[in-house]
Amino acid sequence: MTTTPGRKFLDQHLSKISAGKIDEMVDNDYKEDAVLITFFNGFETPAPITVKGRDGLKKFFHDYMKVIGNIDVQSLDMTEDFNGNEGYIFFQATFNCNLGLIEAGDAWTMKDGQIVDHFNFWVSDKS
Repeated sequence: MTTTPGRKFLDQHLSKISAGKIDEMVDNDYKEDAVLITFFNGFETPAPITVKGRDGLKKFFHDYMKVIGNIDVQSLDMTEDFNGNEGYIFFQATFNCNLGLIEAGDAWTMKDGQIVDHFNFWVSDKS
């Protein structure tokens, strides 16, 4: 089976997160002025949360990983229109973490091989 550009990007993205390489992941995968809008409700700040720029993304993802602990993907479905440089990647995943079983969906718009806009929703079996 041929790996698509979007699947390759996603696999590398998840690999960096799993290895705890948050700063490297943000610097490599996100444009400097990228924006994340998320419905993650594991923080004191109520959702939705908007995060702007690499510094904000680094803080968000470090805090996020402290809360969820790990990402043990159980299932993953994705679609893309990404040529390795421009387009979009959308995926839905089910994963286990410190918060229980999570159903998540992410949509990324891509430019110059990096994420420009990141939209995320998630539902926990404990919420």
